[in-house]
Amino acid sequence: MSEIPSNGKPKPLIVAGYSSQVLAGEIATELGSRVAQVTYKQFSDKEIQTTIEENVRGYDVVVVASASGDPNKQEKEARLLMRAANRAGAKKVTLLLPYMWYGRSDDIWDERNAPGLTDTIESLRAHCQSVVVADPHNAGMTREKFLDTGSPVRNCTIVHFAHPFAVQLKELVDAGVLSKENLLLAHADAGSTKRISRSFRACMYSVLGFEGRNSDQDDWPQGLKDRDKATGKIKVKGFSADVSGKDVVIFEDMIGSGGTACDLAALLKDMGARSVILFATSGLFSADLKKEPLTASVERVNNSKLDAVYITDTYEHSLTDPDIHQAIEQSPIIHVVKTSPYLASIVRALHIELAEEVGPPDQNSVSALLRGTHPAQTASGQRISIPVPRKHGSPLLRLVAGS
Repeated sequence: MSEIPSNGKPKPLIVAGYSSQVLAGEIATELGSRVAQVTYKQFSDKEIQTTIEENVRGYDVVVVASASGDPNKQEKEARLLMRAANRAGAKKVTLLLPYMWYGRSDDIWDERNAPGLTDTIESLRAHCQSVVVADPHNAGMTREKFLDTGSPVRNCTIVHFAHPFAVQLKELVDAGVLSKENLLLAHADAGSTKRISRSFRACMYSVLGFEGRNSDQDDWPQGLKDRDKATGKIKVKGFSADVSGKDVVIFEDMIGSGGTACDLAALLKDMGARSVILFATSGLFSADLKKEPLTASVERVNNSKLDAVYITDTYEHSLTDPDIHQAIEQSPIIHVVKTSPYLASIVRALHIELAEEVGPPDQNSVSALLRGTHPAQTASGQRISIPVPRKHGSPLLRLVAGS
């Protein structure tokens, strides 16, 4: 359990969307709180109904809702849950989005097209006073739309996962799997340069011990890609740096079908990279159901030049797509990083009631958590982020630093 005090304020009550029940339960455990009982129904005509089955009056309620499965249904469900909490007398409603619906629909490709992200945010923000969004595809637009003039949302917290990822990387370096001297932190493409923030780099450099690196300067190399605007397909063209003998670590907000990541890994290996590791916040592993089996994306990764893919549990398949969940579990390449201690720490910091004897500075600082400098992260034996072990058959097991 992550160690950030609540200063006596009642712990927030967690309400879980259907596809987020596992993560919501773990967040509640970390907070020392509980998950409210919810009844989920789907009728024969596919309409859904959700009912909060217990008293929420006077509570700070956190609705945890992600898009695994049917995003249209999950988005509707989140609105219903927030409406129900407000109608039942909740003191405050916070919406925690482990994966943002329609996050990639953030641009207008044609004058007759409307970006889905704007529509989604406008429909959600009417029912909550605070929002926490995990690694959205377009952080600037997401924050701006949630905080638009007239919106009841007063706080929109954008969360990246630099700390869990950096702790995982440090474990690989400490274990001799990767070489710190040859570690090359990289962008997947030009779009990634907008998502990797100064605090992300600062956290990475601090945890990995890169004292000489300047987090204000984005000097990471990147993949070079072209996108066909008509089809949306991406073609990998090259890479902007020499990678010979390097352990290349790429950061993305998501992995979809895996094709682009696999193509980039193949290119980097052809260019002489010693290893290629992808850290992607959300593992969608989507497939073209008309042409591919449901688990095709996982198999594509398993057969690729990627040495490891680390995803988080923000996009959970166990209830909505159990075949994909099982394929991920069995994959020697794909590792799942637990985020509940980290996300619970964010929620706790937002709900701390300050007092004169608040204790160490930054107890309620979300910025400190993002930079990896929060007292709970810098304490000996920190439990905010825990590395996951390498799987049986992982190519990482064959890597030895210096070879």
